[in-house]
Amino acid sequence: MRTPPSGWSAGAFGAAAGYLAGAVSFSRMIGARAAPGEDISVTHVDVVETGTTVEFHGITPTSVREHAGNRAMALSIVLEAGKALAPTLAARLALPGTPAAPAAAAGAVLGHVVPVWSGGKGGYGMSPMLGGFLVLDPLGFLVTTAGLSALIGLTRDRRIAMLWPLTVPLWGALRHRRDVVGFGLVANALYWGRLVPELRGGLRALLAPHVRRR
Repeated sequence: MRTPPSGWSAGAFGAAAGYLAGAVSFSRMIGARAAPGEDISVTHVDVVETGTTVEFHGITPTSVREHAGNRAMALSIVLEAGKALAPTLAARLALPGTPAAPAAAAGAVLGHVVPVWSGGKGGYGMSPMLGGFLVLDPLGFLVTTAGLSALIGLTRDRRIAMLWPLTVPLWGALRHRRDVVGFGLVANALYWGRLVPELRGGLRALLAPHVRRR
């Protein structure tokens, strides 16, 4: 009779599978095809109040939009979310009742932020967070994304979307879901850690009113 994997081994397997999938940069592929010859790793945001410009150094759906338009961005979001959704769902189906699924979701975010296939130069992690969270807690995904979308609609301030990752561990705590809390905390650490250079370079001002993009 086959012995079921332990929690540690299942978690390690899920994390490894998630990382390898997450390290595939679909945004890089789409950007190279839609905007050949352009450096899509750099996106500029002008901060009017301080007269400074914040440089985002990462290949993400947002950077793809800046160089290749909204359709390319939408495709990037779907594929970047899907690369986390697939291993997370596979881990949940293959190893139910183990930490494999949340570990796969977290691994996919890590792979996206620090991709082995691209020399460790990746994105910020929000798109794969969406895919992993959708599998772990579909209701939480719907509530947090719909709630934030409604808030953005009321305030007409799209910068609020940058704060969506914070809702994941909060929702997990509200639902007493340790797997969601664990995934959310790890993913937030990666997301905000990746944003440290931008925070030092003026991102705090970007979160203030009256900001325009170029």
